[in-house]
Amino acid sequence: MLEVKNLSAGYGMVQILWDVSFHIKEKEIVSIIGPNGAGKTTLVKTIMALLPAKDGTIQFKGEEIQNLPTYEIVKKGVTMIPEGREIFPKLTVEENLQLGAYSVKNKEKIKDTQEKLYQIFPVLKKKQKALAQTLSGGEQQMLVICRSLMSNPQLLILDEPSLGLAPIIVEKVLDTITKINEDGVTVLLVEQNIRDSLNISNRGYVLEEGKIIIDGKSRELLSNSHIKEVYLGL
Repeated sequence: MLEVKNLSAGYGMVQILWDVSFHIKEKEIVSIIGPNGAGKTTLVKTIMALLPAKDGTIQFKGEEIQNLPTYEIVKKGVTMIPEGREIFPKLTVEENLQLGAYSVKNKEKIKDTQEKLYQIFPVLKKKQKALAQTLSGGEQQMLVICRSLMSNPQLLILDEPSLGLAPIIVEKVLDTITKINEDGVTVLLVEQNIRDSLNISNRGYVLEEGKIIIDGKSRELLSNSHIKEVYLGL
């Protein structure tokens, strides 16, 4: 579904990514893991055309997208949830969700998607008329995920969805990602939370200093000596 080949990118004269290549098959969950400053956010921003690629190609379902504007990439079925729980605080839960469906023209489809999400997240239905700023941190993250799903994406990219959340809420968010995947949405999960992200993903890539240094099936990565020593403290 997504194939990144020899991608290099950065900010101005500062190069962050160096010759990065990876792929995601349809209906997979793939994790990109690595420490702070490894280039994970730069990578997803480049995929979404929020940053220009200096070199390399990005293909979605066989079509190169690295030269398309962000809104066209979204229309093709790719949605990103940035780190930091970016909500519209002064709007209601329902209004936040409606904004997520701005590219969908079929009103019945919008309504059906919203009701389906309310079934998965009954707390959001209960608070649909409340201002988004009144939700807890975990509820705001759920709202952000639901808002992204309103466009019915084929590929969902999540950048550090567990950041700043209590462990019990992290567990709920990861369960949500698994449910989304079971419903047929392909997921690219970018995380510092190594153990949890690998536990729910099919495959993973380790990004360090802007380069992919290890890749493989998630179970194999959990037993990799470098990962165990550097990330898991074993």
